[in-house]
Amino acid sequence: MSNAEISRALGKIACPCGLVGVKQGERHDLTTVAWFTQESSNPPQVMVALHPHRYVLELLDAAGEFVLSILADDQEHIATYCGSHSGRDMDKIKELDLATVPSTAISTPGVRDALANLECKVSNRYQSGDHIIITGQVVAAKVNSDKKPLLYYEHNIAHWGQ
Repeated sequence: MSNAEISRALGKIACPCGLVGVKQGERHDLTTVAWFTQESSNPPQVMVALHPHRYVLELLDAAGEFVLSILADDQEHIATYCGSHSGRDMDKIKELDLATVPSTAISTPGVRDALANLECKVSNRYQSGDHIIITGQVVAAKVNSDKKPLLYYEHNIAHWGQ
């Protein structure tokens, strides 16, 4: 089987779009993620795959915590911007005029209009292929909306019903 066919087949995996946010000291960064899922019920944990060169990973390693914000179908502009700009070079939250909300159990705030914000403490980190897998125990969460989630399908951002 060709690599192109493997890539095409992997593109058929529909994933929600989200943001991993980390605040370390005065620095707060967000990066777009599509490769994440719940990986444990007891304790409640999520898994996120991050490229090793992402600035947010440096902050996450220092902070030991993150917020996973699940984006709504009408938040494509946030996903696109946060996935194509580095927090090393700019303050994405300021540039987007993105409203945040305080978290209840960690220092990193959530995204106000996200479908949900999951506050996580890092429980594990390991290399897997060309990504770093971060597992985080969900220590608090808030559901903000009943909208549909933004999706990642066929290697692109997609919307429900398309």
